[in-house]
Amino acid sequence: MTLGLRDRLFLGFALVLVATLALVGVMTAREQERWVGARTRETLERAARVARHDLEAAARPVDWSATARASAGRLGCRVTWIARDGRVLGDSEVPRERLIEVENHAGRPEVRRALAGGVGWAVRHSRTTGFDQMYVAIPAVLDSAAVVRASEPLAALAQLRASLFRLSLLALAGALLVGLALVFGVASRQASRVRALEHVAASLGEGRVDARAAERPHDELGRLGRAVNRMAADLAARLDALARERDEREHILAHMSEGVALLDAEGRVARANRRLGELLERPEPELGRPFRELARSPDLDALLEEARREGRVVERELRLWTGRQRLVRASATPLDGPEGRSLLLVLHDLTEAERLNRVRQDFVANVSHELRTPLTSMRGYAETLLDGGLEDVEHREGFVRIIRDQTARLQDLVDDLLSLSELERPGATLRISRFDLRARVTAQAAAFAERAQRAGLTLAIDPGPPVEIAADQARLDQVVANLLDNAVKYTERGGIRLALGTNGERVWCEVTDTGPGIPPEDRSRVFERFYRVDKARSRDKGGTGLGLAIVKHIVTLHGGDVSLRSELGRGSTFRFSIPLQAR
Repeated sequence: MTLGLRDRLFLGFALVLVATLALVGVMTAREQERWVGARTRETLERAARVARHDLEAAARPVDWSATARASAGRLGCRVTWIARDGRVLGDSEVPRERLIEVENHAGRPEVRRALAGGVGWAVRHSRTTGFDQMYVAIPAVLDSAAVVRASEPLAALAQLRASLFRLSLLALAGALLVGLALVFGVASRQASRVRALEHVAASLGEGRVDARAAERPHDELGRLGRAVNRMAADLAARLDALARERDEREHILAHMSEGVALLDAEGRVARANRRLGELLERPEPELGRPFRELARSPDLDALLEEARREGRVVERELRLWTGRQRLVRASATPLDGPEGRSLLLVLHDLTEAERLNRVRQDFVANVSHELRTPLTSMRGYAETLLDGGLEDVEHREGFVRIIRDQTARLQDLVDDLLSLSELERPGATLRISRFDLRARVTAQAAAFAERAQRAGLTLAIDPGPPVEIAADQARLDQVVANLLDNAVKYTERGGIRLALGTNGERVWCEVTDTGPGIPPEDRSRVFERFYRVDKARSRDKGGTGLGLAIVKHIVTLHGGDVSLRSELGRGSTFRFSIPLQAR
């Protein structure tokens, strides 16, 4: 016969309860035995101390047997007086005339302990009384007595333990009965909760999604009830979702980055998203309108006709002659339907990709041009040296110097390209450390001081307090160095001034020169790669055209910004600011 859930729960809980109560009973019995023994020892020790006090008050000379019997009668235990040599002077249960027959007690453990000045106790069989006894002895240095000992038969202790054990059994039996009743109640309640969950599950299976299970108390069945309710709610939500599916498709379609249109067999717009209208620079496409009127693109019309005619996906890049002349990748996919062959048209905007490709091509062209100049110069002077210039003592050193200078220029260009490449890569990071920006700016100014002096320029730093920041020290050194390099390079007379300060949350630094200034039309482009205001003059100065681009990337990576103020004929000021704590 298969037991029900309630019966199985009851049996399991009952076994656990019985095992627990049995363990508690065993531990209680052991603790009772220990407690009875300790309690008896304490009682006998107090009795021995009372007997010692009785001896102090007894008349002299002392009748040891009478004193022992008197104390024993008052205390309810056996009392023994023992001399230092172990002789028994008196015993409450041994007549005076038989004391000589009692063996010497000097070797008894409790007596040895008492003779040593402590309290001794022992349990053993008494040859005098014929019973098992518990003995407790204490020092009693009075007249000829050295030890007083009190003892009690273990039978009395056994009776006490038996009484306690019976009481414990009664308590455990009562606890077992109460526990079984509680276990039965808990098992019945849990079984009824499971049956309720079963009923709810059956209702959900029949499609009644409004059925709900009890979620309390917050135990496993309560959590299961919550899970069942969540499942019921999910089922209801899925039914609602089916009703909203069309609206959601339209919503997704409207927010796609590609322009999408579904054209029927007649070429009319059956579905279209907002992005398609943006690419065609038309208002939101009107459903049912011929697509040809919207696009007005012969190339796009030809692509749609080819896809419909050949029954395959046709994809190609073409240009929409709209206001911005967009380059798109158009893909037409035939869809067979009950009313004929419809088409799914997808337009992907390539205008930005085309712009980036032009930037890349311009970059390659600029790099090639910058590399060609020093390489051509180096090759020319090297060939001159090989063709006999080595014998030209007057000019050969100048040729070698030119080759060295062009090599340095080439090295600077490569270093700047590597720096710019590292700064522009995704995930570029900073090596953050704490340092004094003023100290670093001062160090950079010192490095350019001699060069400025050779050019007849003054180089000064406005005084100010130290400015401690958390940033990439090497990168900011590069920023200041590039700004100083440009200032020294393009300033012919006057001087250069560095200033820095903080407004509490950000630190700023600016480099001001007295150079020729930058025309207004060039100021928005000076931070572009390879851009030069005066290309011929810049190449004569040996610049790479990447310094300011590197400056902008480093400052932006720190979460800052860089700006330019310039006036023709009066000089320029480059200023950057970054947070005191870089991101």
